[in-house]
Amino acid sequence: MPKPTFTTGCAVLITALAFSSPTSAHHSSGLFETTVPIWVKGTVVRFNWGSPHTAIVVEQVEPDGTRVRWALENSGRLDMLERMGYTRDSFKPGDVIEACGYTTKQLYAAGLSATAGETSARSGPAWLAGADRVLTARLLLTKNGPEVHWSHYGPLELCSSDESLKTIPQFR
Repeated sequence: MPKPTFTTGCAVLITALAFSSPTSAHHSSGLFETTVPIWVKGTVVRFNWGSPHTAIVVEQVEPDGTRVRWALENSGRLDMLERMGYTRDSFKPGDVIEACGYTTKQLYAAGLSATAGETSARSGPAWLAGADRVLTARLLLTKNGPEVHWSHYGPLELCSSDESLKTIPQFR
């Protein structure tokens, strides 16, 4: 049996990296800053139920009146959401929702323009359309009460500083 050559080994390595990097980068918590949780409270504008990811787009009004649209991205598949009890009708425009989670390290939303000092935005996928920012939401506070594990990126514990949240079984 002939020995693999250095060139053959390099070709195999380059091919492996070329085909694995986009997938692992897309499905990686490394995309998010997972040391500092961010809280977002807003009104549902749109609920994007679909593959490969689902997102709740909410509009938050800042104290100065500026409106910011956040995509509360889910990290799982539709079958996972369905097992958790979610449906395409779970969130309606006008619903008020609060979320705790982690934002992306790089601007990543459709049509987003970078401001001074920020790196330029990458074009985002369709389920983020219309959002100014992206949050992988670990905890949702909805009309049905607290709901955990909307997304699985980042430590849930950092979103549980409120003592009343510590009564949720997932925090114990």
